[in-house]
Amino acid sequence: MMQKNIAILLLLTLLFSFGCKQASDLKAFTEAKYNLQEMQDLKLNGIDVMQKRNPSDFTTREGDSILASITDNTLQASTTLYLQVQMLEPEVAREMTITKLKWQLLVDGEATLAGQIDEPLELQNGLNELPISTVVQMTEKEGMRNYEGLSKLMTLLSQKKDLRQNLTLQIKPTVQTPIGAIEVPEYITVSDS
Repeated sequence: MMQKNIAILLLLTLLFSFGCKQASDLKAFTEAKYNLQEMQDLKLNGIDVMQKRNPSDFTTREGDSILASITDNTLQASTTLYLQVQMLEPEVAREMTITKLKWQLLVDGEATLAGQIDEPLELQNGLNELPISTVVQMTEKEGMRNYEGLSKLMTLLSQKKDLRQNLTLQIKPTVQTPIGAIEVPEYITVSDS
């Protein structure tokens, strides 16, 4: 009986310390600085768009596929992101499993495109290679799809200039904890430098 009580006490202590560590890790990841280093192999509806520079680079079928998906809000995107995570205490080993990741792209400060990644992602301090797949949807403004924001984005892309001053990527992760899934309360801005 005494051994059983000791085992239960040890188990409760382990669960409590694990919960405290996870809470500490969650706080550290919320306060971390996120930098998007690179994006590779961007595909929209399975079409490699990394080498496309002009509308004429798309076949009629590719253009129709992308246009129809934008209209239906079903555009599929896949890419590999290289995300640098800089912790306030880099010497402390921390990991975070994200079970769901909401994201939004702002054009000139206004939410234009959004989506959600439902595959688990592992984050740690340093450079993270994240293969992602997501549906890209237009945000709504006053109950209507934000075609104005999409138009601004397309105009910026066609100008072939540095877009960093006009575009902002934000993420809102949900992490699994011993007490259940917890969504970070506010979007975290991902910088580009």
